[in-house]
Amino acid sequence: MAPLLYFSYGMTKTGSTLAFQLVRSALDLCGFPQDRVPLDVVNPVLRRNFVNHITDRQLVELKDEAKKRGYPIALKTHMRPDPGVVEMIQSGEAIAHACYRDPRDMALSMLDHAQKSRDSGGEEFAELTSLEQTFTNIRSQHDSLTAWLRLPNVMPLYFEDIAFNTVETARRILKQLKLKIDPEVLADVVHTQRFTQKNKALRARHIEQMDATLSAEIATEFAPLIKRFINNRTHLKGEILLPAPQHLRLSASD
Repeated sequence: MAPLLYFSYGMTKTGSTLAFQLVRSALDLCGFPQDRVPLDVVNPVLRRNFVNHITDRQLVELKDEAKKRGYPIALKTHMRPDPGVVEMIQSGEAIAHACYRDPRDMALSMLDHAQKSRDSGGEEFAELTSLEQTFTNIRSQHDSLTAWLRLPNVMPLYFEDIAFNTVETARRILKQLKLKIDPEVLADVVHTQRFTQKNKALRARHIEQMDATLSAEIATEFAPLIKRFINNRTHLKGEILLPAPQHLRLSASD
């Protein structure tokens, strides 16, 4: 049986929950139930199979659980791949996708989330009060994205395709999983029956909501990501490499 595991990686605020639900629901609809894995590697608070870093012991337990079930287990994560995960993907025992977004739109969405957290007394992103802070966070996440996209069997998924062309994204995920169901049915199930953590879901919001000079600086810093994986994403072929951004000093902090 291959793959044993499917890793759904996403930078924050990139439609990663929707992408994960597409994978999870595709497996569910094909008779491969994705109920919560009874292992300590899975976040005990969440109903879905969300993982952070994975030790070698935990990875063995996950593989054994998948073998016992007889089908792949989908796991959601925001972390870079641990060494054992890298080996699984390189060997074909695991496959994955990696969700990303224009860093400028990510930053604005993260600040929205931060304000909501402060208003409600929550903690997630609550410490973020400026764009400069968000880009420090995003640079770290970019390094994790790079680690995923340097691996084979990892499909890049862009936020606007996930959010606004969900049927085509579903089609790509089904092809990767080698499952034969109608992508329109899959997309409808996810939109109407699954929790997707949808917020504003706006296209290219930085054009109207970010200072033009700051926007241009960020575009320069993250040029490889924006040019190759956003502007020219339909032409991605072969080995996928994403160099680290050249860190610039921001001209504005909010």
